Amino acid sequence: RKLEKVLPGFGEIFRMLSYEQVGSSAMFSRAVAGVYRGKVIISTPGSPAAVQLAWEKLLAPEIQHLVWELTR
Repeated sequence: RKLEKVLPGFGEIFRMLSYEQVGSSAMFSRAVAGVYRGKVIISTPGSPAAVQLAWEKLLAPEIQHLVWELTR
C-alpha cells in the first residue's frame, strides 16, 4: 500500500456493516481509508449500495472529525 497512514477502523466497520446487508461475502471487501500526502483517500467497493453505505454510516457522520485529524 502507498498510504502513509491507514485508518484501519474504516475497513473493519465497513465490512461489519456490509455483512449485515450482503452476508459473508463482505469479508472479501478491500475497503480501506487512509492518508497520502495530506489527503484522505477512501476506497470502497464500486456498487452504488456500498458507496451509499460508506457515506451514510461512516463518512458523513465523521467528516468533521476526519478533517480535524488531518490538520492537527
